[in-house]
Amino acid sequence: MTLPAFVNVLSLALGFVAGLFFCVGSAKLNRSSIGELAGTYWDANPHLANFLGVLKAEYLCGGIALCATFFLQFIANVSGVLPDKSIVADAWLGAVLALAGGAVFGLGLLWLRRRIVAQLAEAAPRAE
Repeated sequence: MTLPAFVNVLSLALGFVAGLFFCVGSAKLNRSSIGELAGTYWDANPHLANFLGVLKAEYLCGGIALCATFFLQFIANVSGVLPDKSIVADAWLGAVLALAGGAVFGLGLLWLRRRIVAQLAEAAPRAE
């Protein structure tokens, strides 16, 4: 597998990770959480604040992954940027390495997501 082909496959894996981050925020919204969000409070709605914090973290991580995908596809498709040489002997090994790279990147984004959600939860309004 050549380096440009490897980078293309890696960018596909990262694009999949980006799609997951963009989708998971809305996928976790169920009937009970919609009911909690619709409830009113005198001063603040902590459920809405928590939801928006998680949604912000999901979109930020998805955006990072999507930008990394576009960057990788750009450098892979512009001729002369990457050398056209083989980096692994078998295409399947290159695909496995690209998927593993995407998984590591996704785990890093999960760590970032948890950190962002925790930071936003500290600043969220509390029900009294």
